[in-house]
Amino acid sequence: MQSLNFSVQVQIDFLTWVKRRALTIVELRLEHIDRLIELVVKYSDRPMDLADGSLIVSSEQLDLRHILMIDADYYIHRTKGKAPFQNLLADLI
Repeated sequence: MQSLNFSVQVQIDFLTWVKRRALTIVELRLEHIDRLIELVVKYSDRPMDLADGSLIVSSEQLDLRHILMIDADYYIHRTKGKAPFQNLLADLI
């Protein structure tokens, strides 16, 4: 599996995939900041960056538990209702 790191072609391919509506881009708004802060505080002893927090907030907005996350520690994170996420990339990480 090739990463998105510094390959321009992989990034173009990814954006082309997005353009084909292969995924939904969710807008995070100002009212989501409190939840992001809550998550950063909650997971302060574990790695949680803005991308992780944004993914969790977005999944809560859409009531989804199936996610794509490249972090091997995804299993730590939970929804607001304490439900675990199903990482669709789990077998690859």
